[in-house]
Amino acid sequence: MMNSIPATYDTSTPLGKCFRGLDLILIWALVLIFIFMVGIVSAQVVMRYGFNVSIDWAEESGRLAFVWVVFLAIPLAASQSAHIGINLFVDKFSPEHQRLIQRVSAALCAALSFAIAWSCIELCKDQWDEQMATIDVSVAYFFVAVGIGMLCTGLHMVRITITGEMHKQSGDAE
Repeated sequence: MMNSIPATYDTSTPLGKCFRGLDLILIWALVLIFIFMVGIVSAQVVMRYGFNVSIDWAEESGRLAFVWVVFLAIPLAASQSAHIGINLFVDKFSPEHQRLIQRVSAALCAALSFAIAWSCIELCKDQWDEQMATIDVSVAYFFVAVGIGMLCTGLHMVRITITGEMHKQSGDAE
């Protein structure tokens, strides 16, 4: 199943294989976390409206799972060039200048992603002792998701900066 998900970058090189492995780990993590999230939120709805009983930890754990899903999906979108991009101005340049602009913007995105990941480390240090209200888990786990997502996004942006791969997805607006 997971091998049927196409990679839009070269996976024949050792670097490409490493990135493909990273993407597959992220995909599996997303699937498992998403199953948990849908399961606990569905159970909460059934319990609340069917039996007039609430699962006290469902809201916080569902919210935490949602944050993890969102931030682990960001690097996958970046790796597939599936993120939102406005290229109205860039399309006016020649293909070689477009590749240069893409590499520069990927390098800037990588720097920003790494800065966010580093900030998450600092935030985790400050927030680690603070516990969530209904589950005995640190609120810093919200920042852990952001940090991992931004680290993986930064790595993909470095790959794009180095390789200069430019991919148009089918269905792109023209």
